[in-house]
Amino acid sequence: MNLNKIKGIIFDLDDTLFDCTGQLTGAARHRAAEVFSKACPQYPIASWVQWQETLSQSLGSSGALIKMGQQHHLSPDLVARARAAYNLDLVEHITPFPDTPKTLTQLAQRGYKLTLVTSGHPVRQRQKIERLQLTHHFSEKNGTLVLHDDQKSSDKTPFIQQAANHLNLPNHTILAVGDKLDAEITSANTLGMTTVRMRHGRQKDRLPQTPQERPDIEITHLEELLLLLPQKPPH
Repeated sequence: MNLNKIKGIIFDLDDTLFDCTGQLTGAARHRAAEVFSKACPQYPIASWVQWQETLSQSLGSSGALIKMGQQHHLSPDLVARARAAYNLDLVEHITPFPDTPKTLTQLAQRGYKLTLVTSGHPVRQRQKIERLQLTHHFSEKNGTLVLHDDQKSSDKTPFIQQAANHLNLPNHTILAVGDKLDAEITSANTLGMTTVRMRHGRQKDRLPQTPQERPDIEITHLEELLLLLPQKPPH
């Protein structure tokens, strides 16, 4: 695989630049489980948490809550309240992966153009970026940050293309880095980009289900990009 053509990089946020699963997901699942458990007290909170964990591996967090609502014949309003409890506007204390600041800084210094496309509730995702102190790398004002509201659309493809348009680079010269095979990896592959899967979080053990879910490269630490990519992008 020729990475000498890469000029720009599109990053995912959750479980790519920080440990979302370890720092936020457990507490979020418990909040949503409490909402469901009050409506269906015959099932303990632990069961609702376990069902979320299982379903989210293939459906994502929002998809898991919707599926659970369908399976238990719960009202759309109750499911909406569970999703709101999961996605609180106020983000708890979080920190990036230890190698994230260094990797982003060095890639930028080498001359690679960087953007971020993150899925979730926009207010919450903005707070994550602020708490992770990533605003000097990614900002809506200059187009380097694209927010994908996954409650309005499950398809990340147009948002990744929007980020590519901002980079003003051909898609085949762009590297897309993320953890979800059925989201950013599928979308970026469909758009003709080179894809890097971050093996972390809820989908770290998932196997590709379609050719489009198959990444070109897999990594376990973000700093591996510094070894994979040339010191300077092509002119």
